[in-house]
Amino acid sequence: MNLFFWVLLNLGVPIIGPIFTLVLVAPAHGWHVAKALIAGSVKDGQLFWCAIGLCASALYEVVTALARGSAEAPVLAYYAAGLCVAAFTCSSLVMSGLVNTHYERTRTKASPRNKPFADGAFSRMEIAMSILFACGAAFILAFLHVHLR
Repeated sequence: MNLFFWVLLNLGVPIIGPIFTLVLVAPAHGWHVAKALIAGSVKDGQLFWCAIGLCASALYEVVTALARGSAEAPVLAYYAAGLCVAAFTCSSLVMSGLVNTHYERTRTKASPRNKPFADGAFSRMEIAMSILFACGAAFILAFLHVHLR
């Protein structure tokens, strides 16, 4: 498969695809609604789920190379361990953020005077980390795919 189409299918579809789909809301409901939906999806930690999937794909590349008897087995073992740690970290961060969002919504229902709504309780640091993890996992997946072929 051509590298361009591989990158488009394996990196573009999971990362850009959902955001592009939300852009399609704009003609029917306006750009303001589309922008709010895109921002809301990033705020809710959707990129962590994407990073977990990309880590799993990269881990598959590593395991496939190990099964073929690659000469770089020790380095690939470190990649496998690092990818498992990254996927577990993403899982923990998305769970932590969702629990915080739940408690924020519960507090808002109990005391509506403090905040009118509790949408997107993920902090800016969590959003930045989700973008960083998704980009890092995408880079590692592309690197391993090119390097191990």
